[in-house]
Amino acid sequence: MPKIILVRHGKTVWNAEGRYQGKMDIPLNEEGKEQARRVGEALKQFPIKAVYSSPLSRCRDTALEIAKHHNLDVILKDGFKEIDHGEWEGMLASEVEEKYPELLKLWREKPAEVKMPGEGGESLKDVYDRAVKAFEEVVKEHDNDDLIVIVGHDATNKVLMCHLLETDLNKFWAFKQANCGITVLEYDPETKKVVVHVANATGHLGKEIDFEVQKSL
Repeated sequence: MPKIILVRHGKTVWNAEGRYQGKMDIPLNEEGKEQARRVGEALKQFPIKAVYSSPLSRCRDTALEIAKHHNLDVILKDGFKEIDHGEWEGMLASEVEEKYPELLKLWREKPAEVKMPGEGGESLKDVYDRAVKAFEEVVKEHDNDDLIVIVGHDATNKVLMCHLLETDLNKFWAFKQANCGITVLEYDPETKKVVVHVANATGHLGKEIDFEVQKSL
């Protein structure tokens, strides 16, 4: 079965502030750059055949830190972009709670039932449709013994985990994705079965277990 290393991008200023960034192309901050360097170092010993990434710079720059150790180019896939938060983009979690209290409550309790407000706002099903399609395209490009890396976003990676583990999208919050956390999977494209070897490892970042409270997506 192809082996997949799923990585979330490094931290940004908006992550640190607890702002919803979604499709906004917010770059890595200094901490995020160091996290990206460390995840690249942590993965340099493995025989990685390809590195895929969301085109947003926080993912792309994280992916470049991994790919450079293997003399690989980063392959960009639009399907791995973060959820479009619509009118929530750029807002603090506290501002969203003040302006959209009922919708935020639903987002926290039954996220699959929410479509983000405003033009372009997406639902988890929207993200699911494009991210799963991109994932299946990627897997088809590789032999059964290949090891590949996908660098994505919080919501995108969680949706992929829901898909791979055949879990309802309302279980979205059950999966933690720390900045530059590492998840390792084996996936059989014929049976659609998955084996999880590692989930959200952060030891390479100096945190054996990351208990940091997530402020926003």
